[in-house]
This record gives sequence, C-alpha cells and structure tokens, in this order.
Amino acid sequence: MKRTMEKMLTASLLSATVISAPVMALNIVLTNDDSWDTQNIQIMKSALIDAGHSVIMSAPCTGQSGKGGAMTFLKPVSVDETKAAQQEFCVGDTDTSVAFADYAEGTPVMAVLYGIDVAAQRLWGQAPDLVISGPNEGNNLGFMNNNSGTLGATMIALSRGIPAIAVSANENTAHDADQSERVAHTVVEVVAKLASSRPSGSPLLPAYTGLNINTPEEMVNNLGYKFTDVGWNGGGIEFKFSDDLSGDAVLIGYMVQKLMAGGMDQATAKATAQTAMQGKQGLSFSMGDAGDTNANSEGNAVKAGYITISTIDGNVQAARAKVSLTEQRLLGLN
Repeated sequence: MKRTMEKMLTASLLSATVISAPVMALNIVLTNDDSWDTQNIQIMKSALIDAGHSVIMSAPCTGQSGKGGAMTFLKPVSVDETKAAQQEFCVGDTDTSVAFADYAEGTPVMAVLYGIDVAAQRLWGQAPDLVISGPNEGNNLGFMNNNSGTLGATMIALSRGIPAIAVSANENTAHDADQSERVAHTVVEVVAKLASSRPSGSPLLPAYTGLNINTPEEMVNNLGYKFTDVGWNGGGIEFKFSDDLSGDAVLIGYMVQKLMAGGMDQATAKATAQTAMQGKQGLSFSMGDAGDTNANSEGNAVKAGYITISTIDGNVQAARAKVSLTEQRLLGLN
C-alpha cells in the first residue's frame, strides 16, 4: 500500500507539468551556498525560466558550504551587480588580501536577503512568491541540516513569511550535467504541483512552512518520491575533530582523488596527502547514523534511493510531550 501511494504521488507530480505556464508562473528568488558560479544553480535557473517563472538568482560570490545561519551584520559588504541584466547577483567580498577586519563574506543568509529585500523590490516591487535554496552539491539530511547554508537561507526566508524549498542533491551533480538536469526537473515538478493544488489566493505553503528535498545518487533509477521526517540520521555521516588529519581516511581519500585528477598516481598522491596533513588538526567526517535507523528518516530514505520530501518549519521548539516532561522534572523552581 505504501509503495502504491508513492507511485501515485510520482504520477501526480508528473501530471502537474501539463499545467500551462501562465497559470503557475511565480516570482522566485533562487539562492544556494555553493556560490553563483555552479552548474546546479545555473541549470536550476534555466529550468525554472523554461517553466514560465520569473527568477532572480542571488547567491554568495564564493563557496559558503556549512555556514548555516551565519551572517556579517552592521558592516558594509560588496555586491556584484555586473550580471544584473540577467537578474544574477552575488554577495560578499572576494579579495582575500583585504584585512580580516575589513573583509565581509557573503553568507547564504545575506545573499537570500539581498534577493528578497533589494533585487525583488527592484524587479517586482514586492517579496517573491517562493525562495528556492539549491540544489546543493551534496545532501543535507537529519541533524546536518542545522549546519547547512542551504537550510540557513531557507529558514531566514521562512521567518519572513515567504514559502521556501531547500534542495540538496548528491555530490555527483557538481560535475554530471545529466544528474543536475534531472534534479532541476524534479524541483520544477514539485513547484508545479504546489501551484496547481493551492487554494485560490493562498500562498504555496502555510506560514512558516517549507520543504527539505533531497535527491539520491542515481536519479535515472530512483525509487520515486517519499514523504519523510527530517530525523537525526545525516545520511550515514557524522562530524568529528581530529588532532592528526594525516590519519583521517575521509580527508586523505578526498585529497587523493583531487591529486589523481591532476595526473598523480595513487601511491604518490596518498603519500603527498598524508605528508601535507601530518600533525595538523581539524574537522572532518566519520561514518555513523546518529542512532537513527528509522526507514522514514530522510537520511535513510535518500540512501535507499528515494527522492525525499520533508516538511520543515524552522522551529526548534520541542514537542509538547517533551515540554511536559521538562516542566515536571523542574517543578518547584522559583
């Protein structure tokens, strides 16, 4: 029965593409945390425009992955408006030779707010109908959403009462245009379904409500759409701090791939990477499920091959049962 429902959802989303563009045309601010010069965001912009939407791209000038809700405030920041004719803008200083006290990064939060507060007002004279953050080059799942710049931009849009969708794809979309195209088409389908199913005069989603969409590694043979909970599982990945990165298998493996892509043989690449990281400390990753093996958690479902859709509201408030337990435990405090 569950599988049948998922197939019905897929069919429903596919059918939404037959809706004429004028009916579902939206004003959309598109952002990400990987910078405006990435394959994913460029393909996503083109797909949305082809579907009839008006799109402003407002993203960080440089990669800002993992910045969460970070921001530089009460301080001037550079905005590149050289591509304003294409409705493309990037926020943030790029000259790294500038002194730290004078340097202002353009974080995902700042970039999307520029799109909402400045670019959208100039073009439409009002806030956008929708914010889309992504597609990210890598999934954002479970507890890792707390650190995600993709989700940081989404949450700030929700706090302004603007419907928002975070989209995160597999790392392969950074270099595989076919996968990026399929992810973009998926987002267009979801937006079309939201537009066609909303009551007349209503926003795409209820106030303070958004979606966290993740796509699996292989989009050609994906298992369809699955409604999931955010859960805790970060897709089998956890953070860890190492006091000697030369022994970190994940980091060394990543460096070896980069060095081999530059023409170095595997043995030399590994030795070079280990020497470069010898005795150096830093944050990396380890394997782990955060104690969450629930099949309905997005971290498990996307690894199984589903396109996951989790409903989010950006609120860290605990469930009422947990609130009641805390109040009972602390009863008597004055």
